[in-house]
Amino acid sequence: MRRYLCQPTDPARLAARLWRPGWPSQRAQLPCLVPWGAVTLHLSEASEQDEPALLRAYAMLGEQSRYLRFMRMPAEPTAEQLAWFTRYPRERQLALLLSTPEGEVIAHAQSVRRRSPERAEFACVVADAWQGQGLGSALLLTLALLAREQGVEEWVAEVLSENRPMLTLLRGLGLPLSCVTGGATQVVRLDLTALDLARSATKGE
Repeated sequence: MRRYLCQPTDPARLAARLWRPGWPSQRAQLPCLVPWGAVTLHLSEASEQDEPALLRAYAMLGEQSRYLRFMRMPAEPTAEQLAWFTRYPRERQLALLLSTPEGEVIAHAQSVRRRSPERAEFACVVADAWQGQGLGSALLLTLALLAREQGVEEWVAEVLSENRPMLTLLRGLGLPLSCVTGGATQVVRLDLTALDLARSATKGE
């Protein structure tokens, strides 16, 4: 049986997770270096030159991580998928890569507008060794800020119901959320317009 769950904005949680020193709030600020604990990571928009590193990153993912991200078990991204990840129309799509100082890609997130300029699909994957540290939340909220800057009002994603880590992550962002549950997958919607108020409150506007 299908169920509909709604979660309002959590201003305190959103503010605490959203504003991280050194992390960008505008697309023009990319690429940049961002602090993460004792490490400084490289945050950039994906480009064709990143394809070899991105291919290595997906090849290093465990089978469970690949299954939860793609809802199947691909051996590695195809040439067509890699092109979709990196050679995209900038006015409709945005993809972020997080890399270590050694150039190893450890996280990849996308926001893609297909039919409506106000709505975009989103996805995120973090390397197995870096999961559970809050990196996915930081990357997704940064991507959300940049997507909102482009006029995106709502994010939509289809998530496997068994992908509890991702569902927990999304519910913990602090953004208004609605979710259709009851099947093998859940359709999650996030209201990005809540970022406007958060941004204004933080800037004291």
